[in-house]
Amino acid sequence: MNEKNVKRRSWVSVLIVVGLIIVFLVLVDIGAVIDELKNADWGYLALAVSFLLAGFFIQAIRWRYLLRNLPRLPYTFHTLNIATMTNLMTFIPSIPTRVFLMGENEKVTIPQATSSITIAFILDLVMKILAIMGLILLRSDPSSTGMTIFLYLIIVIVIFAGIILLATNIDKIATRFTPLLGRLSFLKDEQAERLMSGLAEGLSEVGSTRQLSIALAYSLSAWICFVVFFVIGLLAFNIEQPLGDLIMAVIAAIIFINPTGPYLPGIFNVLLVAPMTLVSEIDVEALFAFSLVIYALLLVVWVGLGTWGLRYFNIRLSDLRQWVSEGIEQLSSTDNAAEQIPSET
Repeated sequence: MNEKNVKRRSWVSVLIVVGLIIVFLVLVDIGAVIDELKNADWGYLALAVSFLLAGFFIQAIRWRYLLRNLPRLPYTFHTLNIATMTNLMTFIPSIPTRVFLMGENEKVTIPQATSSITIAFILDLVMKILAIMGLILLRSDPSSTGMTIFLYLIIVIVIFAGIILLATNIDKIATRFTPLLGRLSFLKDEQAERLMSGLAEGLSEVGSTRQLSIALAYSLSAWICFVVFFVIGLLAFNIEQPLGDLIMAVIAAIIFINPTGPYLPGIFNVLLVAPMTLVSEIDVEALFAFSLVIYALLLVVWVGLGTWGLRYFNIRLSDLRQWVSEGIEQLSSTDNAAEQIPSET
């Protein structure tokens, strides 16, 4: 990994955060925000965190399922959490960390880990599409609700059928796309072939309708937990809005926010508050106070679970950063990177 690019990304991110914070300070009544924070119900917030943790746990179960239940659940759970914290604190993308930590498991290969993450990404994308359609449904004219629901179900069926077709025809797709990937300047022909064969292997493992249905059910369960987390968080601020409006606002926000992905302050607040303001009449000061508390809770969870994971693997964050950086370089320069990644666990 290019250290200069990482530093440049860090400085750009810091400048963006500072700019966003200045904008908020100018546009928002800070006194009103402080009053909202003082009146927050921390009992509701504790309940909200329980649903957040449940969502994290379900996503770990889903990833283990996509890996054919080969690794132990604690291994998968801690790998996800370490990757999140590492991305937050070192700017190393979470996917390489997940891949290399899981690749250290004696039962899982790096291509399997990579393909399973790809499938998980597709499933999360499906959840966001469903959230968009749900938002349209909630905001539609009541007289056309029946037609909207019908179209919603059709889209769900089409998406599900598309995933099944992708999984069942991955060999043909891989044959067509491997030469195209080989033309990319940063991929050799052997690397492109290995990447697509690994993806094909992973997708073939969950290619049946039953297996994909189970994976989608895990995804839906996790995202429902995240929606409940945000809704209960809103209730903690005694916002006098119908429950349906709160759910609609949360669905709009969750299209842009995934609680398992780390965000920098300022960026998180914008991604959370802006869509909620557009689709609801919730007071902006209350939403900003809500975003501050929610980010603080997420920060504690991200760092707390990540630190627990480091203790589980008996590894320091600095060592992990160096290990993942070396692993990325080896993956891009050798054909047998899986065997050459140094063992830390």
